[in-house]
Amino acid sequence: MASVFWFCAILGSSLAAMQFIATILGLGGGDLDGDGVPDSLEMDANADGDSAGDAGGAFLKTLSLRSATAGVAFFGLAGLAGQTLGWSPFASTLLAAGVGCGAIYAVYLLLRMLSGFSEDGSIRESTVGGALGTVYLRIPPRRSGQGKATVTQQGRSMEYLAETDDEDGLPTGTPIVVVKMIAPGTVLVAKR
Repeated sequence: MASVFWFCAILGSSLAAMQFIATILGLGGGDLDGDGVPDSLEMDANADGDSAGDAGGAFLKTLSLRSATAGVAFFGLAGLAGQTLGWSPFASTLLAAGVGCGAIYAVYLLLRMLSGFSEDGSIRESTVGGALGTVYLRIPPRRSGQGKATVTQQGRSMEYLAETDDEDGLPTGTPIVVVKMIAPGTVLVAKR
């Protein structure tokens, strides 16, 4: 049994080292899509097109090349540790299986958490229409000049040059709504 543990420990550690080097060199683009499920293992449970919703399907969601590599490496290392402590082959195998499964799940959780960092938090000018805000510097009437408005957009407070079609203009502190973006960094606003 020791040879199986040694084989798994060496194989898993070697594959993990190669994955690490490939990632550093920019060759390991990762194996998760946006929901944390590896693209290569996302599959249907049956021919009817029903998605895998049973316990087997849940396990497949945790299995990826990275998590399987970690599971094999830790299976081997835990089995060797059990044998070094003088445990029976059965007890060593149980320990190895538990630690290997734990490693698979831990890597899955880590990759799922890290996949959230890939979200882009950039402010998109296309999302400014309909945003609410207040006039920061008086806006002259009928687009005769520009003032400034502070607008809450995508959870952030943004400042834009602002124009209005209002007959009287908009004084400082007036609650406004953005009608549309009329130029980069400039919005058309109306009184709320």
